[in-house]
Amino acid sequence: MMPRKNKKSWQDNWASLILGAIIVVILGLLVANFITNKDGMVNDGQQIDLTKQEENPQEPKQYKVQANDSLSAISEKFYGDQSFWPVLARVNKITSPNIIFVDSTLEIPTKENAETIRNQMAATSYKVEEGDTLFKIAQEMYQDGSKWTLLDKANNVGRLANGNPLIFTGSTLTIPR
Repeated sequence: MMPRKNKKSWQDNWASLILGAIIVVILGLLVANFITNKDGMVNDGQQIDLTKQEENPQEPKQYKVQANDSLSAISEKFYGDQSFWPVLARVNKITSPNIIFVDSTLEIPTKENAETIRNQMAATSYKVEEGDTLFKIAQEMYQDGSKWTLLDKANNVGRLANGNPLIFTGSTLTIPR
């Protein structure tokens, strides 16, 4: 008698065929993903430092106020000098500098711009340029054009026939503080 050969059942054959097809599809997807996704390569020759991204020092920054912050502490943090707190108050239109709210966002000007604003805030005189008006000068010096009357009274400016104040290009106005 001849020994009988072990026949696999048709279910085993189909299971092997399906399993093999799944493995081939998965390998195909992995290879396609590898080829099309060059950014995902582990070593592409570029080094990226994710801990410190360089910022442009010429652009203003945004800062979210934290608990126990003050304008002078924020000034110290960004400029290394607490004396810039009035600049932060002016730029962010804060009328009561002792009150700032947690989670509010402040604009932090560059140090160069902050120094310009601070010098402007301390100015006691202003040289009139062509096209200037008392309103425009008050807007620039006080951030409030309606304070033009302070300039008018402090400088005893002349009047036009219609009653409007008269200032001349090149003249120097006193800026009361």
